[in-house]
Amino acid sequence: MSGGVAGSAMIAAMYRYGDGTPFPLDENFIETLTSAVESCTNAFDPIAQLDDRRERAKDARREGEREGAKLEDLERALTGTLSPHVPADKKPTGVTGTVAQKIAAAAKAAIVEAKRQIETRIQALEAQAGPKTVSDQVLKALNPFFDEHQLPKSVWIMSWDVRGKEPGADAVATAGRISAMFTLAPDPYRQPIKVDSLSPGVVVHMMKKGVFGKAKPAPIDLGNYVVVAFERSTNEQVITLRESSNKIAAGLRFAIAADGATWTSISAAGDAEGDANPLDSEDIAPIKQLCERANSTLKDLINRRTLVDITLGGKSISDLDEPRIVPLEILSQLTPLARTIRERSRVSGELVLKRDIGDGRREELFVPRATLSHQFARLPDDYRKPFEDMGISGEETQPSISLPVRPPARPSSPPPTPHDEKTVEVKK
Repeated sequence: MSGGVAGSAMIAAMYRYGDGTPFPLDENFIETLTSAVESCTNAFDPIAQLDDRRERAKDARREGEREGAKLEDLERALTGTLSPHVPADKKPTGVTGTVAQKIAAAAKAAIVEAKRQIETRIQALEAQAGPKTVSDQVLKALNPFFDEHQLPKSVWIMSWDVRGKEPGADAVATAGRISAMFTLAPDPYRQPIKVDSLSPGVVVHMMKKGVFGKAKPAPIDLGNYVVVAFERSTNEQVITLRESSNKIAAGLRFAIAADGATWTSISAAGDAEGDANPLDSEDIAPIKQLCERANSTLKDLINRRTLVDITLGGKSISDLDEPRIVPLEILSQLTPLARTIRERSRVSGELVLKRDIGDGRREELFVPRATLSHQFARLPDDYRKPFEDMGISGEETQPSISLPVRPPARPSSPPPTPHDEKTVEVKK
């Protein structure tokens, strides 16, 4: 599935552009692009509705200010009319004065109430126009894309932990300014994993006190220890072991980084006992191998993921003043490859990739641009434009690549054997 961790440069030869040149990613980017178009289109739907509510709220605010000004004019006019009968520094005299005072008080109360009702109505419209009203809808719309695919150049970190009442695992995929947070289904690794089942024969040397109190290095066979937690970040792997699967057993934590490795003693309560210690140089290789085996065992957990949040520039989507910038950023990151695919596709109106499948055969993957443009056609102009900028609009165009016309084969020559190509149309 395309959501896995990116591979090495050697896999670039597996996928190719339509003109046969190597494609830089090890994934069916046609599926990635199709899913992104659908998800971002669905994300723009509530955002466009939010734009409409914002316009209504602005109109209501402007109308409210006009009504408020009219009410103030009315209040001044009434005050001016009644002031001769209700002197400001004296009590009203006579029936006329009393009536005038009551009229002034009633008018003032009515004007205050009218202003309150106007402001309440405006605030209700402005609350409906707040960005938080669509953040959950936008996140839900983007869920299918991030649960199955990843942005180009995504960097993954993940963790797995079975020390609590329930096993847990999570991951974060970061590409540029966007980070997607996931929970992972820990199955089938819901219990501690025995070290020997991952990497047999792991022995490390720790400083231990002797009979007379003097510490000296002693070998410790980790074969019967169990792995209870594992974390992989961009520059470090951390593995936590217990002496047994007993939840109150003591253990060790090892951290492997590019510049070295450390170990820390862990108490039965799970707390670090003292500072991290440098691992002996002869012990680095077996611990590194143990981490690599743990990573290899657990890495597929990210293929059973569920999106829980998206941040852009470190801010959660629910805290952004403009939720639109999330799908806009997604499309922006996909645009360079989408445009290059279009430029290198030999068939008018299609986006084409090819994949080498061995034995001199090549599979062709394609999607008509009209299929993609149909997805976002319902959006307002402002939200159709980022898709059109990607080069995936549905107009018919001539291929950007002009191939030389081959001369006809000589009658006496056997016909050339064509590549066995299978064409697959990607549709949603």
